[in-house]
Amino acid sequence: MTPPQTYRLAQILGTGAYGAVFQAVETNSGRTVALKKSRVSQRVKRTILRYESRILQLLQGHPSIPAIYGYGQLPHFEYLAMELLGPSVKDCTTGPLAVTTVVRVVLQMLSALEHIHTHGFVHRDIKPENMLRSPTDPSKVILIDFGISRPIKPAPPTRYDPLKESKHIVGTLHWASLNAHDGIDLGPRDDLESLAYTAFFLLRGDLPWRTSGSHDESIKHSMQRIRASKAATGDKLGASFPAEFDYLLDYSRRLEYDQMPDYAELKCRFTDLNGRVGGNDTEGPLNWSSVGISISEEYNSSEIAHIDDDTGSEGENDESNEGNFANSYRNWDIAAWDIQGARDRSLTLPIEQVELADSSIPKIVEVTE
Repeated sequence: MTPPQTYRLAQILGTGAYGAVFQAVETNSGRTVALKKSRVSQRVKRTILRYESRILQLLQGHPSIPAIYGYGQLPHFEYLAMELLGPSVKDCTTGPLAVTTVVRVVLQMLSALEHIHTHGFVHRDIKPENMLRSPTDPSKVILIDFGISRPIKPAPPTRYDPLKESKHIVGTLHWASLNAHDGIDLGPRDDLESLAYTAFFLLRGDLPWRTSGSHDESIKHSMQRIRASKAATGDKLGASFPAEFDYLLDYSRRLEYDQMPDYAELKCRFTDLNGRVGGNDTEGPLNWSSVGISISEEYNSSEIAHIDDDTGSEGENDESNEGNFANSYRNWDIAAWDIQGARDRSLTLPIEQVELADSSIPKIVEVTE
C-alpha cells in the first residue's frame, strides 16, 4: 500500500472558475507535480476532482495518459496530484505546422483514444489545449482533462436540443462534433471527429469558424454558425493536404454511436503517410516551428510542399512559449460539470470501478503553503 502523501505548494500555474492548479513538491520524495485544488465541503461525496482521479487511475499505463500521484479531500478543499507537464499543443502553435509534426501528433492521439475507448470511456473534450508536451521527452504529447469523461453508454443514445432547451453542448464549442451540436450522446466517434478538427487546426494554423464570428455574437448564434460551418466545410478543410486527414473526419462521421473505430486501419494509414512525407524519425523531438504552405490546384495527396518560416527557429519558438506554460493547465473546464446549476449526474462510475480506482490512488493527507 502506497503511504499517504503530503505536498508543499509552489507557484500557481493557472486558475479556473472552480479552483486553481499549482506546481507543488511531494515532501517525502521531492518529486515536483501539478496539484489541482478545488474548494469543496467534506460533506460532499461526489466531487469534481475525485471523479477525475478515478478516471485517470483506471486509464493508467499508457504513455499519453498523465500519471496520477494522489487524491485527497481535506477541510474546505480537495486536491489531485498528477504529472507535471509542459505547454499545450495550442500554446506551441503560432501558425501552420509541418505535416510530419501533425501526423505524429495524430498517431499518438489515436493510440491514446484507442486505450481510452477500449477501457469503456469517451473523453468528450478533445482539443489542442488538452494535449500537453512532455517536459522530459520532446517527442511525446500527453492528453489531459478527464473531468467530463464518461463511461460509454449503451445504445441507443439519448438526445436533447441545445438551442431550444438553452443548454450548452458537451465539450468545447470550436472542437465539438456535429453530434455534440445536436445534443446526441457522445461516443468514440465524437472523440475522433474532434481529433480531426485538431489536426486541421494544426495544419492550417486555424479553423474557419474560429475566425468568422463577431465579438458581440450571442452564444446561441455562435452555436448555429459554427455547426453550419463545420457541416459545410467538412470536405474542404483538407483540400491542400494529404487525403488521410479528410478520411479521418469523414470516417468519424460515418461511424455508429457505439461502433469502435478501426484503430489498426487508421494507424496504418497515418503511419504510411508519415513515411511518404519524410517523417521516418518517430522518436526525435516534435518540430513546432511554423511553416509556409504551397497550395496547388493539382494537388497530389502523397506530397505536400512546405517552406520554412524564417521568423523563428524551433528553439526560439520554445523560448517564446515559456511564458505560456500556465495556459497548459489554465483551461481545465469544470463548468461542464454543472448542468443548469446541478452536478451532472451522468458523470458517475459503477461501484466496482470506484472501488478499484480508490484502492490504488495514494491518499493526500496534508497540503502546506
